[in-house]
Amino acid sequence: MTKTSEENTEEMNLEKLISDYKGGKYKAVVLAMNWANHLKFSEEFRLMPMAEIIEKALRDVLGGKVKEEEIIQAVKKDEEIKVERLAEKKNEKKEKKGKKSKDEE
Repeated sequence: MTKTSEENTEEMNLEKLISDYKGGKYKAVVLAMNWANHLKFSEEFRLMPMAEIIEKALRDVLGGKVKEEEIIQAVKKDEEIKVERLAEKKNEKKEKKGKKSKDEE
């Protein structure tokens, strides 16, 4: 198979997954986008183009490889990590500001 025909087969398979999906398609799209954001947050997919990540997320959600509960838990965990990182950055800024004030005295 040539690369073009492989890409066409993959595209048709995604289209078939979408058309054959029995659940709510709009809810599946939201879940897929949340899953894509989680994947982008991970080290493995960090450098991958977002379009490819979205396609993978759609395949995972529509193919049943990942469940709604798993996505919700992953998104919550990502948010907790983001909040922790923001708090750390805020503390670092305070410490730098405190050091500058002491140095000026």
